[in-house]
Amino acid sequence: MSYVNFVAVDGNLTRDGEITFGGSGTAILNLSIAHNTKIKDKEEVSFFDAVCFGKHAEYVADFAVKGATVTIIGRLHQDKWEKDGKKYSRTKIIANQCVFGKVKEAAAKEKQAPLPSDDDIPF
Repeated sequence: MSYVNFVAVDGNLTRDGEITFGGSGTAILNLSIAHNTKIKDKEEVSFFDAVCFGKHAEYVADFAVKGATVTIIGRLHQDKWEKDGKKYSRTKIIANQCVFGKVKEAAAKEKQAPLPSDDDIPF
């Protein structure tokens, strides 16, 4: 049986993207996005964490600045861990595609990052 795991969120980055490199040298870019929704004349803001891997992460890092408008497309992934006897979990978006609107002045046109390969995603 196959299950669908697909998410698309648009909004603004709440901080600059943070890029690190894993033990094998794979680029890992962490992003945080704020998504505004209006429900019955009330504005609500939801915050989501997202991560990009590999060449896709390296490319997206050039555009991932606080305030940039972006649509992140990917799948949900739940991290689970235990610390001091307590169980924790966090759900984040594994980004397959990032489409930017308002970006750095030098690249003001909408630009789409290249898609990652399956080899870029470590899990």
